[in-house]
Amino acid sequence: MSKSLLVSAALTALMLVGCGDGRPAVVKTSGQVFLNGEPLIFKGDGFVQVIPADNRPATGMINPSDGTFTLTTFDNDDGAVPGEHAVTILVKALGPGGQSVNLLPTEYTEMETSGLTVVIDKPTDSLKIELEGKMRAAPDSTNALRGDASGF
Repeated sequence: MSKSLLVSAALTALMLVGCGDGRPAVVKTSGQVFLNGEPLIFKGDGFVQVIPADNRPATGMINPSDGTFTLTTFDNDDGAVPGEHAVTILVKALGPGGQSVNLLPTEYTEMETSGLTVVIDKPTDSLKIELEGKMRAAPDSTNALRGDASGF
């Protein structure tokens, strides 16, 4: 094999290695959020985020009718990076004056205070996230966008 052919083959191999997207592997992950042992049901918008110590977090929108979610890291519904994750949950509704109102205890919204962790080590459709506490009732937002709601 000639030297130039060997160099060409080596350069081609290096270019192919560099063509990877550099993303860490993810595993399909979906599950359900529970509040006091019951599926989390609410009026508004809800999000779960799982945050690994040294990688990109995954986020999922919580279905308000049954508390289910599917996580996304890079592409829609692709899952989460395997490992141990801190968890945050945010459930909000439109309140007076069009302001967003948090419906869950505020400690669940921050990684440092949620006290929630999950281990994701393989694909799953049954990840359970258990919350405790009282959920605020969603405010009546009928006139919130016009500014007619009380408190505006």
